[in-house]
Amino acid sequence: MNSIRVEGKKKNLNKLLLRIFNYGISRVQPRNILKNFISVNKNCITVKDSSEKCTYQNIERIYTICVGKAAVDMAETIKKILSKSKCKIENGVVVVNKENFKKVEGFNCFVSGHPIPNQNGLKASKYIVKYLKRSTINDLVLVFISGGGSAMLPLPVKQFTLKQKIKINELLLKSGANISEINTVRKHISQIKGGNLVKICNPSKVHSFILSDVIGDDLSSIASGITVPDKTTFADVKRILIKRKIWKKISEKNRFFFQKGLTDPKLETPKKNDSIFKISKNTLIGSNYLCLKNLKEFCDKNKIRSKIWITNVDETVIDLAKIFVDNLKKNKFKKPIILISGGETTVKITGEGKGGRNQEFALQFLRKVKKEIPSLQFTILSAGTDGRDGPTNAAGAIINNDSLDQIKRKKINLSNELKNNNSYNVLQKIESLVIINGTNTNVADIQLLALT
Repeated sequence: MNSIRVEGKKKNLNKLLLRIFNYGISRVQPRNILKNFISVNKNCITVKDSSEKCTYQNIERIYTICVGKAAVDMAETIKKILSKSKCKIENGVVVVNKENFKKVEGFNCFVSGHPIPNQNGLKASKYIVKYLKRSTINDLVLVFISGGGSAMLPLPVKQFTLKQKIKINELLLKSGANISEINTVRKHISQIKGGNLVKICNPSKVHSFILSDVIGDDLSSIASGITVPDKTTFADVKRILIKRKIWKKISEKNRFFFQKGLTDPKLETPKKNDSIFKISKNTLIGSNYLCLKNLKEFCDKNKIRSKIWITNVDETVIDLAKIFVDNLKKNKFKKPIILISGGETTVKITGEGKGGRNQEFALQFLRKVKKEIPSLQFTILSAGTDGRDGPTNAAGAIINNDSLDQIKRKKINLSNELKNNNSYNVLQKIESLVIINGTNTNVADIQLLALT
């Protein structure tokens, strides 16, 4: 890891925040949590969570699919669990991004594009369809889903080419659309998303294990809900494309498809009353809020005063910086304390610089707090739990109340750099990036704000 160069207490505080961050990640890694949800006894598979217990008996074959940034960890873990089964275990499938790729014995492994879909993902998607069509009524399909799975499984409907799908995805990302809006559009131009994977598995039983990177844990949004009934419609798609000023930027042929979807039920995604979902179940195994609780648990065990502060973050980085500062002005926290927050911000791309939402948020917060509460003594870490923040090698940033002085000494025009979305280069110059390997998990972002 790379943290800023400071002396004494501030350096120790950086290390402490990184320790807390790493602990939170470890507690939402599949290798540490899957065993709590699934167990095997001969040819009997039992799945249980806090609300229900589900048993699958007399299963002939088990098909396993692991998709998303945590796919490798999920595959290695379920492989160990299923080694005790007397069922026939078919070779599984892993689809993962480049940073987290690793071959897993007994699985066909694909590197796929993220956040922009690519031909590798198309190849993987086609393979999965062919793979699942071999399953029968006596088989069980286990699907392990984590964040990033949506971009990694691009199998467009026949009316779209992959290039057209990629263009819409890029336009959505640049527009500042949130993950829910992006997934709503993705589901309606996909043969797999929006519950369509269950259609492909039919008549096999399907049980999915989902690691949530979506605020509020809406299962139909995580990886675009590949095994979950879709609540959104073509009307929602058109509304989003118009709201984000994308409607007129796509081809006339694409607009015609969306218009047709408004009146043709055959084009719509499967809904909860569809019979295919009667033999399909979904289990949530981890989320952003559970990660925040784990961070609090670490602090409690180590007698560090802390508070779960702001949850379900779903704002732009500028709006979140304002929320943080306004809250700090209204509340007098007993210090020292670590305030724990989490969720997922968005950034509207206006420049051509390099950065990510956590890096940009850190700088937006720095600028805002120094303007409105200049005497505040703080250190803040904002980072993605997947180890990647935007198209960079950094997970996020860690800065403190002296960082603005460092920026000025480097003669950096912070306002101009933020307008150019160039947060990475600013933070690199003041050695404030958090750089780690891919974590094999993904439950959105967390912020740790230490007040001293």
